[in-house]
Amino acid sequence: MSSTSHAMNFFEHQDRAKANTRRFVLMYICAVILICLAVSAVIALIALFTIKNPNSKSVSPVLAVAAVAAAITALLIILGSLHRIAQLRGGGSVLAHSLGGRLIEPSSKDPGSRQVLNIVEEMSIASGVPVPPVYLMPGERGINAFAAGYAPGDAVIGVTKGCVDGLTRDELQGVIAHEFSHILNGDMRLNIRMIGMLNGIVLLSVCGYIMLRATPRSARGKEGTAVILGMFTLSVAMIAIGGIGALSARIIQASVSRQREFLADASAVQFTRNPAGIANALRRIGGYPKRARVLHPRAQEAGHMFFGKAVGSSSLRSTLSSHPPLKERIIRIDPSWDGTMLEPLAAKDAPSRPQESPRQRLNRIMPGARTPGMRAGVLPESIQGILPLLALSGTMTPAHISHARDLILEIPQELKDAAHDTFSGRAVVYALLLDRKDAAVHESQIKHLETSGDPAIADLVQRISASASTMKPELRLPLLDMTLGSLAQLSQEQHTSFRANIEALIQMDRAVDLFEWVTIGVIKRHLDERFGLAKPQVIQYYKLTSLGHETSVLLSVLAHASAKDPDAATKAFELGSSTITGIDLHLLSKDQSGLDPLAKALPPLASCSNRIKQSLLRACAVVIGADREITTTEAELLRAIADTLGIPTPPLLPGQRLV
Repeated sequence: MSSTSHAMNFFEHQDRAKANTRRFVLMYICAVILICLAVSAVIALIALFTIKNPNSKSVSPVLAVAAVAAAITALLIILGSLHRIAQLRGGGSVLAHSLGGRLIEPSSKDPGSRQVLNIVEEMSIASGVPVPPVYLMPGERGINAFAAGYAPGDAVIGVTKGCVDGLTRDELQGVIAHEFSHILNGDMRLNIRMIGMLNGIVLLSVCGYIMLRATPRSARGKEGTAVILGMFTLSVAMIAIGGIGALSARIIQASVSRQREFLADASAVQFTRNPAGIANALRRIGGYPKRARVLHPRAQEAGHMFFGKAVGSSSLRSTLSSHPPLKERIIRIDPSWDGTMLEPLAAKDAPSRPQESPRQRLNRIMPGARTPGMRAGVLPESIQGILPLLALSGTMTPAHISHARDLILEIPQELKDAAHDTFSGRAVVYALLLDRKDAAVHESQIKHLETSGDPAIADLVQRISASASTMKPELRLPLLDMTLGSLAQLSQEQHTSFRANIEALIQMDRAVDLFEWVTIGVIKRHLDERFGLAKPQVIQYYKLTSLGHETSVLLSVLAHASAKDPDAATKAFELGSSTITGIDLHLLSKDQSGLDPLAKALPPLASCSNRIKQSLLRACAVVIGADREITTTEAELLRAIADTLGIPTPPLLPGQRLV
């Protein structure tokens, strides 16, 4: 089967898994409704036996009491859920800390930590998402990992000490690719909400226990006895119903998790084209006495978020299992598996793991292939075949990962080291924004940093500015991405000052070029998400009917940026607009379609449904690919547009053809 066929099967599997997930979530809602009905039924029975002189008219108050009980139960579950979700509103970092995770500093020199950070960095640049902070769970010896957050902008990756020490680089890459699938497929938000939803149902049992302890042990008279009996009955019923509800919720939660784990496994293979990586990681879990167990007390509520089964015996085949059986997962990845497991690497073996160059790895996975990043137009047909336009959204390929690694290797070490530090990461961004043509503007920018910023940072900016100014243009965005993980650790005050300095540096030459426009957009979108300054996008449009002008601006900007003359711009625009039906589009002049009009057009387009966004992104790719040549300017512009639309998009490769 060809690579293209594999990709198509992958997306078909993704659609089926999402459909199954919607059904399971509906089942969860039904379980909550049944719990409310069960509580109201118990209350109704208690009311019937406690109302004096029951008659035909007493049915109405009984029903009213039952309805109030159902409403109170629903309110209790909702408030319990919202309370736990509110505790997690800080995103992935809050959950990582609650599980005992410790941030791995981006500047860490520890070999194991450095290897994890390098893999995460490669995956981020290859997929077009911000580089997420990585948390290590130092006391956990089981082999496990997780991704957490509400959106790619506030996502984190967590790994156990056993995962870092016990896996080879390829296996660790397979695990990280699995977690990136959860980031790209939007699983994280649902996973956090599930923690809250489960907490709400469990709260019903907790209230039952509290009421049971508060029930008096003795009473005077028949009325007092009836009250005690009613309280005791209601307490026991709440404990029982809450327990059954929690059991049902866990079954549904596990079912949703199993479907998404299969999808994430398939995605990891799609991303790396190396089934042995993730399959062997699973085999090492099976061959390790500690398996994937996580000992932290909160592991139970977050068990569905982990790579492997974090709680209980991983050999347990049960409807309560949060993950599919290891053997089933391995066979789906490698049907020829012989049934043997692997022992994890000894800690002493970790430093000696062989490191492959990007070209060696790509040649091993795809014999005869050439490394992306070489002379344009030389990509073999085997790689072109796995780069359909549909792969632009929410995925990556081995070619993208290899290309990202090439880019990282080309960035001067001085700048990479600075990007990995919270203090010097700001200096890297400032250095990228310094004016390279006008010495007077350059000097004004440095003076501004000395007076409005930190003088030490201004000195560092001057020291690294030479490396930043001579760096290839195509390396600027990857370097900017590399700073995001360290910049996310700024304090709120530091972030505010950093944002103000960026805008001041950009405005000093009284003109905003493409890279400056992209930079401020990336910083605003992703760091603002982490600092709670960005509001989540709400879908307002399911059709482009009322967004004809905005769509015309979008495609016109790209047409003028990619074309060498007016005729070429017209042809590129027509090709792109032909992929969007049901709306009249017109090529606008350069004055009507510059960066300022584009900045105004993108917010409403970002409020479209994902289906519309994907069609827009595809049209954009057709426009810039009309001349069969992808320039750095076009790639940066497409990345910025996709980023604003909220669609993680891998970088276009040199020589990539549109199919």
